[in-house]
Amino acid sequence: MKIVDKVLNPRDIRHRLGLNQQEFWGRIGVTQSGGSRYESGRNMPKPVQELLRLVHVDQIDVRKINRGDCEMIAYLKASDPSLYRSLRQEALRGPQRKVPVRRAAAVAASSRSGR
Repeated sequence: MKIVDKVLNPRDIRHRLGLNQQEFWGRIGVTQSGGSRYESGRNMPKPVQELLRLVHVDQIDVRKINRGDCEMIAYLKASDPSLYRSLRQEALRGPQRKVPVRRAAAVAASSRSGR
């Protein structure tokens, strides 16, 4: 068994969340019968694993993510890699710290004004 399989055991996650198969799998676009097969040990494709992690582990509402968000992240990553890494590390520490977002806005504003 791979480490990913241990970390992302869909049945355990679903039970911890108290969802039935239709609710759990429907949130990531997988049918109940397909989800049942994954829970029974069938290999789960990488995109499904990632959606499962984003939606049910990281608790991200993927319906709210849009192309602009992805483009902004790509721009920040390319234009200021150190700021991107710093913000990413802060985000991984948890939602309790909001300072990096304000700092990113200040950096973005100063770069637009040429300071």
